[in-house]
Order: sequence, then C-alpha cells, then structure tokens
Amino acid sequence: MSAIDFFPAIAILLLGIERFLYGYVYHFPGHFKANCKNGVFGTKIQQEPLYWKCFMQLGVSVKVFQYSVCIYDLLNRCALQNPIRDSFHGGDFSILLDQMASSDCSCFVLGLLLVAFGQYLNYAVFKALGAMGVYYGTELGYKVGRVTTFPYNTGISDPQYWGVILTIWGIYISLGASSYLIPYIETFWYFMSMKVIENDRGRKLLEALRPKTAG
Repeated sequence: MSAIDFFPAIAILLLGIERFLYGYVYHFPGHFKANCKNGVFGTKIQQEPLYWKCFMQLGVSVKVFQYSVCIYDLLNRCALQNPIRDSFHGGDFSILLDQMASSDCSCFVLGLLLVAFGQYLNYAVFKALGAMGVYYGTELGYKVGRVTTFPYNTGISDPQYWGVILTIWGIYISLGASSYLIPYIETFWYFMSMKVIENDRGRKLLEALRPKTAG
C-alpha cells in the first residue's frame, strides 16, 4: 500500500496564507491597525507608524511560504528538463543547435517570455501605484490617487496578480517541470483573491455569514 501524499494539501494551505492575509486587511483594516498597534504581529511592526508599511512587512514575510513550496516542489518532486542546461551538461556543446530547435527549447523560451512579462506587469503596478497603493493604502486610510496609466488602461483586471500567475507558470514551463501542480494551485488562489477574497463578493459573503442580531 503506497503512502498517502500530503504535499498537495499542505501546499494548498501554505499558499493560501498570503491570500487570506490580503483579504484580512482588505475587509478588516480597522482590526488590522488595532492589532499592529497592540503588538500582535511583533514589536518591529508595532513600532512602525505607517500601517501600509506594516502590511508590506507582513506581506514580504509570508512570501517565505510561497518561495519554500515552489523551491521544494521543483527540487524534490519535479523532474526538470531544461534544454540549455542539458546541452551544456558535461561540456558537450555539439548538440546545442539541435536543442535550440527542439520543442523543449521552445518551451524554455516561452517560459522566459512569461516570466519577463509577468515581472514587467509587477514593476508597472508598483510604478503606477507606489508601494503605499499596492499595500492597501486607501483601505488603511491614506490618500492614494486614482491611477489610469499603464497597466490600468489595458483592461487587465488585477495586473499585479496576473503578473504573479504568469511568472510562476513561466518558471515551471522554462524549467521543463514534470508537474504543474503548484502553478495550478497558485492560479486557484489568485483567482479566488480577484473574484472573492479581495472583492465585494467576499464582503457580501461575510455579511451573509454574520449572525443576525435580535431586535
């Protein structure tokens, strides 16, 4: 009898932590600010006077879950087929041109393009909104101007999240990973953020679940 593989369930839980943190700040900014002030998130964050910077520090900290899951998956669970790496392995350069024309190499190039475009979207979002805008400055009570420049004039909803999705898929495709479990899980969580967790749908759901008071 084969052992039960708990990794998918663990990955779903760990990769969801970041999304629920963002949802928490989006829906309960007052509660978040009170917890920062009361030291719930630690002394360093308690001493930070700007709440959006508190959120930024927490957001960066929980990235460790995302990075750890992806690195563990790629190094321990996936078989990787990178044509450029394989061509240079052992100093054999004679098959490089053949590899460059292979479908594996096409996937490698496609993956790199996805990573590049995904990171460009992330850069453009930070340039347009600034760190304060990205880390829910408006929700936390700061004045953040309305942005209509790229990438918010393209019709792409939540360009930063699309940038993350494209980057993760690009990494797995470029490395020729044998499993795309993590990109699918990440896509699920970011879609949940865009459509429910960090959305008015989520607010309506929370209101529906709130106990009705008598009277």
